[in-house]
Amino acid sequence: MAKTQRPGGCCLTSKDLEYVNSEYGKNAVRLLYVRREGKIHCIKELEVSLHIRLNNVNEYVNSDNSCVIPTDTIKNTIQAFAKCRGIRTIEDFGLDLCEHFLTQYCHVIYCNVFIQEVPWQRLEKDGVPHAHAFLYSSEGVRFCEVERNLNGSPNVFSGIKDLKIMKTTQSGFADFFKDKYTTLPDRRERVLSVESLIKWCYGDCTGCLDYDCLWRTAHEAVLDAFAGPPETGHYSPSYQRTVNRIQTYILERIPQAEEVEVIMSNIHYCVADLDKLGLNNDMEVFTPQDTPFGACATTLRRKKCSEGESLQPMECKPRHSVSWKSDHMMK
Repeated sequence: MAKTQRPGGCCLTSKDLEYVNSEYGKNAVRLLYVRREGKIHCIKELEVSLHIRLNNVNEYVNSDNSCVIPTDTIKNTIQAFAKCRGIRTIEDFGLDLCEHFLTQYCHVIYCNVFIQEVPWQRLEKDGVPHAHAFLYSSEGVRFCEVERNLNGSPNVFSGIKDLKIMKTTQSGFADFFKDKYTTLPDRRERVLSVESLIKWCYGDCTGCLDYDCLWRTAHEAVLDAFAGPPETGHYSPSYQRTVNRIQTYILERIPQAEEVEVIMSNIHYCVADLDKLGLNNDMEVFTPQDTPFGACATTLRRKKCSEGESLQPMECKPRHSVSWKSDHMMK
């Protein structure tokens, strides 16, 4: 490496510097996969971001591209695997891609695949599923992240994002800390509406997991935790408590899940002021408020420390979160 002259006059050489990360790849590879079983068609529309890390950084420091796998090759590989292997679940597809890049190329030492799936559902008419027509659903976007180091076991994360849910009662926010800048009144009754990202990681993925079934179980757990029993519901004293219920329900119902990360935004609905119209608004008319909004991010995991030992905040930091690879949102 050539010496680099800094403004202060000090020269840096390759012995003074090292790369902490040199991950690269192709983002937002979109594809529609159609599996035809006679007259019955099944579809998966995906957006895939795949990143790899090489065992050297020669392209950065020596202008040597001989080991660089073009990102266009990565895109072509994703499409070819959809054709040749098919797509059972997005988690299995991610595992297949990681396996390929770590075994096909001896100089690839890490692979990370982030996949999100467009929420198409089979169209039904009078309870009869249509053979080849589908309806866009708004029950949240399914995604997964698969990562693997060379000679290591894969880590698999599944999740739901862009999930918007609301309940019109059984929620409040009161008895919070107050100081001279606090103007928010206690509320024992309010509309609770949130937009959430929920992500959980699996432990041992060496066996065959039914990722479809596990995802549906987690999705149902989220809705049950938010809403409660259909006839009565259950009370939420804060959206943080609702987050805790979501995490606990998933960990209870999915033994294979080790931890659950939730990022939740509180969508505010303010009671409209109808006094000036001479009308009494008995919490019937609300005004949506887009900004500002409350938000929280938290990760709950199964305790791994010994009895009586507490986890410090830094130890509880989530290992992974949906990152810049998912900034391109599907609409």
